[in-house]
Amino acid sequence: MTNKNYEDMMAGKPHSGGDPYLFELKTNATAAKARYEAISNDDFQGRAEACGDLFAEGSGPGVVLSPFKIQYGKHVKLGKWSFVNVGATFLDANMITLGDYVAVGPNVQFITDTHPVRPEDRFQPAEEGDELPFRVVNLAYPITVGDYVWIGAGATIMPGVTIGEGAVVAASSVVTKDVEPRTIVAGNPARFLRSVDD
Repeated sequence: MTNKNYEDMMAGKPHSGGDPYLFELKTNATAAKARYEAISNDDFQGRAEACGDLFAEGSGPGVVLSPFKIQYGKHVKLGKWSFVNVGATFLDANMITLGDYVAVGPNVQFITDTHPVRPEDRFQPAEEGDELPFRVVNLAYPITVGDYVWIGAGATIMPGVTIGEGAVVAASSVVTKDVEPRTIVAGNPARFLRSVDD
């Protein structure tokens, strides 16, 4: 089944986050997440093998420890032996791609969702089939994390960001722009500190 609103979401175009089709996809993800979380955090192999049920096709083997939050699941692609510690948030209205051997600390947020900044662009009149008496306009841009990246505890990765291979994001950083490979960034907003080779 095709859905124009879903296609717009994945294309980074304005779309309605209140579309019933999106709610259906989120409900499916909730069920898949429950099956995934029924596997103990201590069973790395079991979790790695179960990646395909919740996460994007071709994921893993990788591991996400519980608890974590996720919207769609099928928009999160885990690379080979990528590891995500407890407390992660995946707002995956667009693709979140983690490369191979990515290490993600506790309480990291991957945020693909955003909104137009002008209120008249953000709130629109309701259309037929909308759940609410108004339409909230969403935008979603993919996040890509290269192989061997380390993301420190409490970092936030914002919509549309690419983090290059071998980079390090310091704890509690807010990454709003692309990060060059093999560099260390820190702060809010995250800024270049040095090369990992210095």
